[in-house]
Amino acid sequence: MKYGRRLAAAAIALSATFSLVACGESSDETGDSADAAAEGPGFEAGAKLSESEATKLIDTAADSMSTIHVEMGVEAVEDGASVSASSVGDYQREPVVSQSKLTVDEAEGQTVMEIITIGETTYVRMDDEKEWMKDDGMFSGLVSALVPSPYTLFEDLSGEVADDTITYVGQEEVDGADLAHYAFVVDEDVTGEGDGTLDGWFDADGRPIRMTMAMGKDNKIEMDFSKHGEELTVTEPKAEELMEGL
Repeated sequence: MKYGRRLAAAAIALSATFSLVACGESSDETGDSADAAAEGPGFEAGAKLSESEATKLIDTAADSMSTIHVEMGVEAVEDGASVSASSVGDYQREPVVSQSKLTVDEAEGQTVMEIITIGETTYVRMDDEKEWMKDDGMFSGLVSALVPSPYTLFEDLSGEVADDTITYVGQEEVDGADLAHYAFVVDEDVTGEGDGTLDGWFDADGRPIRMTMAMGKDNKIEMDFSKHGEELTVTEPKAEELMEGL
């Protein structure tokens, strides 16, 4: 699953994609990271993790995210034109529930998309419209392809684990918290377009607090994680809020 490229594609292609669908139908804050302890994870700065150590790092991070709040920024370039996007979202692994709001800025203007997913059903609302589009199949797959959940990232990283693929850089302060910084070796299975760089900052409990990814020269992604495991409440749109005929 090419996580990086799919996120960059969301910034590049989102406006055109959902305009066609509609016509056809007629931070820098990381929340609870401040609790991270000053002690490091027991590695020397510059140490490369063994496969078992790397697996433990990724599995611990994934296990902390039964629910998660994510704030994301994307900077991308397509055909020489700059595109930026930002999103705020809350996600639950099982049963699948999420709500997010994505804002894309490009030369033609700004596009805002709100997404609610409950199981196999996805609701989408564009540019502050009052009504939601609902889909129980194809549409949810399209949204997933453009804006994958944060769980996809850690699934992809699990497939990359081997000796010497993760380096402990050292302890660094992020928004006032002392965090363990790791550098990951990733290829196109994660980035979608050749080798890239991925850095992660984790608290003393192994929870991910910030992840950054660079793909090529111009595509960059930053994700801040918070509210690990906190209760998530998502309100499903009412029947009267749905577009007729959908």
